[in-house]
Amino acid sequence: MKRIVMSVLLLSLSQVVGAIELAGVKVAEKAQVGGQSLVLNGAGTRLMVGMFHVYAIALYLPEPKHTVAEVLDEQSRKRVTLDFMFGVTSVQLLEATYKLMTENLSADEMKRAEAGWMQFATVFDKVPDINKGDHMVLDHQPGTGVSVSLNGKEIGRVADARFIRGFLMAWLGDRPAQADLKDRLLGITAANGK
Repeated sequence: MKRIVMSVLLLSLSQVVGAIELAGVKVAEKAQVGGQSLVLNGAGTRLMVGMFHVYAIALYLPEPKHTVAEVLDEQSRKRVTLDFMFGVTSVQLLEATYKLMTENLSADEMKRAEAGWMQFATVFDKVPDINKGDHMVLDHQPGTGVSVSLNGKEIGRVADARFIRGFLMAWLGDRPAQADLKDRLLGITAANGK
């Protein structure tokens, strides 16, 4: 009996500790932003034509949140990671993101997000291509904005603290990049679809 209990305990721990794997990409279950420990809120992959994995995206928050309003709270630290499984140019990445933002923000919200968007777009002036295997991290800290890193090296900053809200709406708005991915980022559906 003791052996069975120990086996069940070890099996459950092995599912909690470490990382989740999404289409070959390992996604950590914890992150540190500004000295604060964050937990994985949700993760999933973006599919193109319903079958090609473009990137794995993960969202980290101080504690799990399951509504869009809670996730978008600008007063909490956040981390968004993108692991690319398909190469794209920076222009393609920016155009796709901007299109999704305009589809998910009102005209007034988009106007307010424009300054932050311009800062974000400028970050990619020195990064013409995003290659398969690249790892991008966006860290939001209240009051200081968002730092953008590529493969462990900071490539720029967005000082506008409101930018993260508009950026996340591409995946969390009423017309998200992918409906099932929205649910996964909100932690409503598991990363593996279960």
